[in-house]
Amino acid sequence: MHRPRPVSCVPLLLAAAAYAGMAGAAERDPVATGHDSSLRTFRCTNGLPVALDVRPGTRTVFMEIGVRAGSRDEPDGRAGLAHLLEHLRFKEGHGETGRTNPAFSGLRASGAEINASTDFEQTEYHADVPADRFEEGWRALVGLVHGDAFTDEDVDRERNVVLQEVALGKTDPLAIMGYSVLHRLFPDDALGQPVIGFRKTLNAVTAEDLRAFSNRFYVPANMFAVVTGDVDLAFARRLVAETLGAMPAGTPRAPAPTPEPKREPLYRFKTLVQQSYLLTGAVTSGAQSPQAPSMELLSVILGEGYSSRLRQRLVEKEAVSDEILSVSFLLSDIGGFGAGVAVAPDHADAAAAALREELARLAREPVSQPELDSARARLRAGILSGFQTNEGRAGFRARRLFLGEDPALAPYFGRLDALTPDDLLKTAAASWGGEAGTAGGPMEIQVVPARGLGKLFAAIQFLIFKRL
Repeated sequence: MHRPRPVSCVPLLLAAAAYAGMAGAAERDPVATGHDSSLRTFRCTNGLPVALDVRPGTRTVFMEIGVRAGSRDEPDGRAGLAHLLEHLRFKEGHGETGRTNPAFSGLRASGAEINASTDFEQTEYHADVPADRFEEGWRALVGLVHGDAFTDEDVDRERNVVLQEVALGKTDPLAIMGYSVLHRLFPDDALGQPVIGFRKTLNAVTAEDLRAFSNRFYVPANMFAVVTGDVDLAFARRLVAETLGAMPAGTPRAPAPTPEPKREPLYRFKTLVQQSYLLTGAVTSGAQSPQAPSMELLSVILGEGYSSRLRQRLVEKEAVSDEILSVSFLLSDIGGFGAGVAVAPDHADAAAAALREELARLAREPVSQPELDSARARLRAGILSGFQTNEGRAGFRARRLFLGEDPALAPYFGRLDALTPDDLLKTAAASWGGEAGTAGGPMEIQVVPARGLGKLFAAIQFLIFKRL
């Protein structure tokens, strides 16, 4: 799972410059106007949705297989199972007892880049291969995703690898506090647990648990595929159809019940940090709600790039920080919107007040039309900048397929273009315009330096948490 990082202004400026030249480039690149002439989509006979994006001359092919299953789908007491299974899939064919996979071994030898990731709702596997190794690479990736030949010995060995990751993750006090907030927000739901799991729950996972999870979720009815790059369209379609497309469909994942968060107005942690890390935000509706495009634009307006409100106020005007974060984090049915800043402790009160004021202003008064147009242009430019690479294109397509949407640019851009200042105001008012700590109200998270005896207690708490 990837944590959001503070936004760098340089890529946004480059993206804005790219957007400024789009009118002249539109005839050369139809994607600039949202027309994906290279994209073809289809469904296999077993229901598997596929996006093929043909780009002659790119010399490489990026392939991704997504599974709609993550930590939200784990059985009670087995937190970290989905991520452990990803590790076992990824290592398939490399352990002493693992099933030999000559195509995968050959793929690695060719210099291909292969990786995988797990989050709350999805596990994805991808490979970037030379174009002349496409068939070999695709068959290897399919074999990787469906390889269940691991033994108890394999599970024990890979569990130790994951436990090392768990230990490394617990050296970051901010990550610890983040999961502490999730645990308090969702105490009775899998969203309150780390995707990577705990030592106790990982030690409880067996090979039988992993196979049962695989058999339940790793089926075409619960998957999607994206291929982007220098491939022949007809050949790529046949290859996908005769591999993943020929497998039994299985049963699609039932959506997890949307949890009811237990909101608190303020989550404040004193721990082993030098700066104060402040975040103001709210629990929101998810990526499948009509409000999702509005929240993405509100995030740009609030804290992304030089012209964002927080940068203009906290960096350019008040000069209290150059670390601004604004993010709309959206799962399928629930999400979070927030803006944050890292400041010296003596500026913390003023910065926290600014965050509250700017968030409240979005829920109280409409943005101007020029400000909305600028945000829309920057968001669009950022997406088109990513479309310069096979991986960037595949990432956009995969996200849309995961949500059950058209993976083309035009429908997404159309939703952005249709939004008005009043639409953004209604979304902000409904999401965080209420009283603090209530449904529809804002919340604050503050991670501040511990002092005196508080520093000793923070160190003890940290050491205890590392043992979990």
